[in-house]
Amino acid sequence: MNSAYKKVLFRLVQDADGYPPASVEGLWAKAVEGGYQVDGIPFYVYGIAPGDIIDTREDSGETWFDSLRISSGRSVFRVIVKQPETLDQVRAALQDFGCNCEAEQAVRMLAVEVPSQRALDTLLYYLLTQREADLLDFEEGVLRHTIPEEFR
Repeated sequence: MNSAYKKVLFRLVQDADGYPPASVEGLWAKAVEGGYQVDGIPFYVYGIAPGDIIDTREDSGETWFDSLRISSGRSVFRVIVKQPETLDQVRAALQDFGCNCEAEQAVRMLAVEVPSQRALDTLLYYLLTQREADLLDFEEGVLRHTIPEEFR
């Protein structure tokens, strides 16, 4: 990464079962006027999406998330694929919906970025039908899209 990028650290709160599996997640962010623009898709951080402009603070030589300054309008979903051999297939389907994905192979998780201009109807239908078939599970890391009426 060039010097315009920094790893910004986010504190995570673990539940009684130890999830998420770490207390800190680092995301690459690019220096922009007045802050940093998040470049990665978070696997565990809630409330942050790629393209968001954030404020940071320095502590002991490390850069920490302080606050969200400007929302990108993007949403983030996290998808757990139950059958390891289908991870690439699920990833390809999500990319066909126009979503960027990053994979965490060890836990069969996909971090999914939904661009602000994409509608959620087809993506939600896919995720819900795959969950009903017990092929995957999912959650929202940050939801900035309007949920279509038929899914409420």
